[in-house]
Amino acid sequence: MAIYLEIPQLNKEFPFQILVNEGDILTTPHWHREMELIYVSKGTINLGINDQPFTISEGEIVFINGGDLHYVLASPGSKRIVYQFDLNLFLNLTEDNLDLKNIFNKIPPLGKNWNGNQEKVSLLLKEIYNENENHPRGYMLKIKANLFEMILIFIRDITLEKVDKHQLRRRVRSEEILVKLDQIFKFVEQKYTERITLEEVSAAMGYSQFYFTKFFKKNTGKTFMTFLNDYRIDKAKWLLVKTSLSVSEIISEVGFESDKTFYRLFKLSMGMAPLDYRKRMQPNMEDI
Repeated sequence: MAIYLEIPQLNKEFPFQILVNEGDILTTPHWHREMELIYVSKGTINLGINDQPFTISEGEIVFINGGDLHYVLASPGSKRIVYQFDLNLFLNLTEDNLDLKNIFNKIPPLGKNWNGNQEKVSLLLKEIYNENENHPRGYMLKIKANLFEMILIFIRDITLEKVDKHQLRRRVRSEEILVKLDQIFKFVEQKYTERITLEEVSAAMGYSQFYFTKFFKKNTGKTFMTFLNDYRIDKAKWLLVKTSLSVSEIISEVGFESDKTFYRLFKLSMGMAPLDYRKRMQPNMEDI
């Protein structure tokens, strides 16, 4: 089974999101830069972190650090709430000598090993979930406040554990891969409106075309050209909703050389034609 990098679509200004998964949803082995907390709200789930299996029961929490390889098996009758956030959310608001990255590397994965603090974190997560669901006035402030309180518990009240060499090597390797992928993503962001070839992007990254193709597919689960086309379709969706440009103008704007390819990929992605998407989305948006 392939192991791939997951790229959560988080808001750049506030890199945080909540996902709710029923027990019949399994996640294949993957990893990502973001930290993840899983709260089991119903039943029992079975998961693995860095080749170590765990069983997590209702009311319990598991922490997954950025770069950790993990999966969740199908667990019928269960329900889990997944909280994902980027460490950058906190880095600019702490004192210089506080190494959050090193602290997070040493947090025990199981909440029951948090010196009796699992219940405190659980209450904070429940409040975050309710705020995110109901959107009362000031809900974003409340979510941020709870996240910072949770991080403070991790910093002050939880006994950190040693990280084994295998786990440390995996995280170092994950970081190296992320650095290179970030370079690729920035290249796409700068060049997506132009014609991009595999030969060009491979050379820009200092790789042979063969190695680049293999590297990208292994670590993202998709080919580079599929990723590029998905990126362009996302840009087209934004232009369809936020501008009055014609579809032909948008096709040219986002870098597609073939109208036929654009229409085929857009319908495959959204299940409808571009103009139908515009008609559906614009009434719910602010005036252009």
